[in-house]
Amino acid sequence: MARHSSKKKIKKNQIETIDVQPKVNKRHTLTREFFYHTGIYYKDLTNAKELNTHLIRHIKKWKNRDEKGIRRSNSLGWHSAVNMHHRNEYLPLVKELFKMQQEIYVSEAYHPDTEPALDNMWANVNYKYSSNRNHVHPGAQWSGVYYIKAPTNCGQIWFTDPCGERHIDLPIMDPKKTKPLHYWREVHYEPIEGRIIMFPGWLTHEVAQNMCDLKGEDGWRMSVSFNFKQRWKQGLYKPPAKGHDGGGNIFLSDIK
Repeated sequence: MARHSSKKKIKKNQIETIDVQPKVNKRHTLTREFFYHTGIYYKDLTNAKELNTHLIRHIKKWKNRDEKGIRRSNSLGWHSAVNMHHRNEYLPLVKELFKMQQEIYVSEAYHPDTEPALDNMWANVNYKYSSNRNHVHPGAQWSGVYYIKAPTNCGQIWFTDPCGERHIDLPIMDPKKTKPLHYWREVHYEPIEGRIIMFPGWLTHEVAQNMCDLKGEDGWRMSVSFNFKQRWKQGLYKPPAKGHDGGGNIFLSDIK
């Protein structure tokens, strides 16, 4: 089992390493250990039906006021401005996102004197044939999506194995056996209304085309995307100036 080999404190900006300690394999059997995992979290909200009705009404009004939107990774679909987290009508969702981030902080053993900072947040409306190209979210520690409206066959979100070198020489697998998770090159998630998915901002992902055959708004996929950073609670973190991409950070203390 891997463990820290030293009690020496790690200085700021120093790379932390973990040594695998030698141990006796008494039975002389094949032993396997896993490292470098990538965590993806998801959670289904209990108040999703009421919340989604509220969000659909306000996002449609926003879209009607700004039909052009902005262009990022989206193809054919509508992408709102990235300051959604500063608009009071979306506060119920913002609170849910912070709650999940804090749960992740506990799960990931983050320093208790730090807190999440919501850097930007935006709405997506994907019509038929709309998609989002392969991309990452630079500068974001955690990114995510919340599904408001997800009709059948409206397009999965999928993630690519972050270890590019592993793609160079893939082994030939036994077709009669289930492929082990660490050999998966892609992971696909079906959009589910009321579900939040959070993943590391550096993890490459894209959204497949919306191929739903329902007419008009019934066939739209509607979602909200967002990016979180981390800061010290003492307020040592200086937020960047507001801008088209930044949106301006807000913190949990701002919405209580």
